[in-house]
This record gives sequence, structure tokens and C-alpha cells, in this order.
Amino acid sequence: MPFYYSVPAYALTSNGTANTETDDLTIQTSTQQAVCRIVEVYCAVRSTTAGGGGIRVRSYATASTSGTPITPLPRNPNSPAAGATAASGPTAGTTAHDHFEVGVSQLGGMGGWVAPESDACPTMYPFASANAKGNMDFVSIFASASMVHDLSVGIKED
Repeated sequence: MPFYYSVPAYALTSNGTANTETDDLTIQTSTQQAVCRIVEVYCAVRSTTAGGGGIRVRSYATASTSGTPITPLPRNPNSPAAGATAASGPTAGTTAHDHFEVGVSQLGGMGGWVAPESDACPTMYPFASANAKGNMDFVSIFASASMVHDLSVGIKED
């Protein structure tokens, strides 16, 4: 049976230079866990500046490091703790592979993506957090500098 978790990262600030990427969030697998899939990504921006931006969903050949730990929250209170770990503000990994981008409006709008089925989910495998099969990052880029935004990622472990 799959277990679902929310990984919230709130009050993030995009790069101080317009059209420049910032790695907002990393999710990584551990050695003793189930497969972890990204099932949804949402981003809400709080701004009065017109423009657009995006959240790039990417994995790295060498995983991101550091950051402020975030505990994935079980959607069902009877679920076990998630096997995956998360951190906001990581130091970006190396050799990026972009899976897709979620577009968002800077004018206070929300952008989102939901996988239509499991095969459409970017998937992370156990044992592999240090390589491209066990990490997924969420990288913001906006047309204006210093956009405050909230990011919420849904994961499924099965």
C-alpha cells in the first residue's frame, strides 16, 4: 500500500537577480526505503509585480547537499514516517537533468502540476541519494528579483 506525504517549503525568496535560478528544495531517498515518486508540485507567489516564473523539477548526477531540514508530513496520521528526507535552500548538485517546469504567475497566482498516473511521476529509487536515481530538486526562476513564494510537493512511497 502506498503512503503519501507533503513536503512544504514556505516563505522562500527567489534569487536577488532576475531570471537567475535558486535551488529551493531537495528531496532524497535513503538506503532502506520504498520507491519515492513526485506526485504533485504547487507554487504560490505573493507579489504585486507583473511577470512570470517557474519551478524546475530536476535531478542531479551528484546530489545537492546541506540546507535546512524539512520533515515530510504524512497525509494519513496513521502512516509511518517517510523514508525520504528533504531540505530547503540546499547547495545545488552537479550535472542537472531537468524533468519539467511548472509555470507560475508573479501576481499572486498559483501554478501546479499533478501526475496523471504513477508512470508519469519523476521517480527516486532507494539506495541512491548520492546519484541521479535518488534525488529531486525544485529550482525557482522568476522574471523579477526576490520573489517570495511557497512551494509544496507531494510524494508517494510504495
